[in-house]
Amino acid sequence: MNNEIYLSVAAAAFELGVPVAAIFVLLRSPRYRQFAAVALGAVTPLSVFFCIMFVSYAINPSSEDNNFSFHAMWVIFFIVYIAILLVGLALSFIPRPANSYVRFFIGCALAPVAYALLSLTT
Repeated sequence: MNNEIYLSVAAAAFELGVPVAAIFVLLRSPRYRQFAAVALGAVTPLSVFFCIMFVSYAINPSSEDNNFSFHAMWVIFFIVYIAILLVGLALSFIPRPANSYVRFFIGCALAPVAYALLSLTT
């Protein structure tokens, strides 16, 4: 295996592991639930995009466009994913609102804003 494959696998593992870890914390740790809800909300739009790309690839893996998109998306979106996650974690320290569902949707609304700010600075 070459370094490019290792990079793709590591990025995919991180990008899939963060939502799984956030869901685990939401279910198991009431103390950290408020932080995990915002972090999960922040990465949910990208996770949904990854699921859509996976379904597209699973339906037609022989398509050159689907093949490239599926294998490249992990590395291409890694920096964006990290930026959105960090902003979500920073927002999770705001004490209000206390409701986990509202905090989740605050994280979901944050994703496009964080991406826009990232694209303005680069």
